[in-house]
Amino acid sequence: MNKKVILIGLTPQGLSLLRVMSRAGLNVTAFTMTKSVAGYYSRYGERILFKDIDDLKFQIEGILKTINYKPVCYIASGELLALILSEYSELYDACQVISGTYQTVKKLAHKDIMYGIALSKGLNVAKFYTLDKYIEGSLNYPLYIKRNYEIPLFFKAACVNSKDELNVYLDKITDKSIYEHIILQEHYGISTNELIEISCQAYFVNGQPKGFLITDQKRRLNQGLTSFIEEITDKELLKKVIDLTTNFMAGIDYTGFSEFEFAYNKVTHEFFFIEVNTRTCGLQSSLNYKFKNLKEVFLNPFNPPELESTSEPVIWMNILRDIKVRFQKRYFKRFIRDLYRAQFDILDFHDIKPFFAPLLKTFVKRQK
Repeated sequence: MNKKVILIGLTPQGLSLLRVMSRAGLNVTAFTMTKSVAGYYSRYGERILFKDIDDLKFQIEGILKTINYKPVCYIASGELLALILSEYSELYDACQVISGTYQTVKKLAHKDIMYGIALSKGLNVAKFYTLDKYIEGSLNYPLYIKRNYEIPLFFKAACVNSKDELNVYLDKITDKSIYEHIILQEHYGISTNELIEISCQAYFVNGQPKGFLITDQKRRLNQGLTSFIEEITDKELLKKVIDLTTNFMAGIDYTGFSEFEFAYNKVTHEFFFIEVNTRTCGLQSSLNYKFKNLKEVFLNPFNPPELESTSEPVIWMNILRDIKVRFQKRYFKRFIRDLYRAQFDILDFHDIKPFFAPLLKTFVKRQK
């Protein structure tokens, strides 16, 4: 098996794909714009830096000249996906990009359009405006401020409780032309004790699911990145999430990984749709612990078998991120217990450098 695969993005989810595909015998060439990502230090695959979109095009065109077929391509970064959608649409013709069609992904990459689709399918969506259309007083605090489109920003998502807190963010966004790419959205009205932040990862073929991993995102950084999840085992809750997800995907031509996020009120049993990521998400490596035959997806992405679940519920942790969360939240209980029972993101004793190299690089920078 020496089939060429192109991977764009070496974030933790890209690293997970790189490891699985390489161990399955695939010939992976992975691209990143920076060395400051864990996947760059993996011992697997060919890892290449590119400086801009023209450089990426040039290097991929070079690969295409050496083969007589369209290689499979995975995009494992939200920001790189946004860059490709806006400046490299021809990638979807040159390669077999594992996702929806270019037009489908282009639509779903914008949360305001995504929310419109969700509303048309009967899902609950909290009231929102893009920042360019927002008028003070049209939404009730607290509000979420987040990217409508995956442009580079100093934050991913944050909660603001007042106009003054919102202005802290607005003062840092000096380019008002990007206001259309930022969303303000009302809070779901769910207290912390009542809230479950649900992640539903799935692999779809032509809009039909091959397997689900549905988890409670127990801890998240203030910036929105998840550090600790536990698989949900409540059958009634699982059925509802699966129904909502498959209903959203009905009629959409989509083959690939995706992640749906919902806010769920444990008391009222009400769901709010948060978003769908049309790519591998930051929790991707947790799928390695959920499914016994995940590598079959990569060996035959357009016709894989049904995914076979392991018997034990998945408990997953990104160690360094979880330490940061605990300091942010001033929550120091049960760390050793959670460390003992969790499976890990990034940390892999057969490929150890991605865990330590970024740490060492950060330490050296601080010493200079």
